Amino acid sequence: MKKSLLALSLLGGVAFAQDKPLDPCGSPNEVFSKYLLDQCYKGYFKAIMEAKKNADEALRLAKETNNKVGDLENRVSSLEKTADDHERRIRALEAKKPEAPQPKSEGVGPYKWQLEEIGVVYFDFKKFDIKESEAKKLDKLVDKMRESGREVLVVGFADKRGTSNHNFNLSMWRAQMTASYLAKKGVDIGKIRVAAYGKEVADLLGRDLKTQRVVKIFLVY
Repeated sequence: MKKSLLALSLLGGVAFAQDKPLDPCGSPNEVFSKYLLDQCYKGYFKAIMEAKKNADEALRLAKETNNKVGDLENRVSSLEKTADDHERRIRALEAKKPEAPQPKSEGVGPYKWQLEEIGVVYFDFKKFDIKESEAKKLDKLVDKMRESGREVLVVGFADKRGTSNHNFNLSMWRAQMTASYLAKKGVDIGKIRVAAYGKEVADLLGRDLKTQRVVKIFLVY
């Protein structure tokens, strides 16, 4: 009899236990402890925090994008102002009437010079020293140069024999020697200008080689 009652009691206990909900999180009458909250809703809290983090990041990106858009708008506005300014300048230039061409002044190249040739000094082949006979010719020109008060242009030349580089240097040495001689004789060195030409212009001075080895002296007006 006692064994029967014990068996019935165990069966009743099993039946009673089966009547309780198997999922403690699913019972509306359950009193939630911290443990149950952690166990039942931990995933929800994590999802909420992740959603908040994503929302904050999206807000940050939106603000950054708005700042970039504002910067681009400012740049576009600045470029538009620059383009408008260029357009106004172009219209102003187009509206200007072309000036009438000015009459050309007589002279050498772009300079308003007039030259008066007053003397020629001849040199021997490959030489740049001034011969005694040519020095006497220069002595006769000194007074005229000093009295005129004008600038003096001394231009050296060479014949067409030899290389271009050598002949140009030879022409310059001849011009410098002549300018130095005139300065020693009293011509204001501040008013003496020196130039030189090589073999390329030799034929313009004449066919005779002697006529190509010269220094020409000019007064500048």
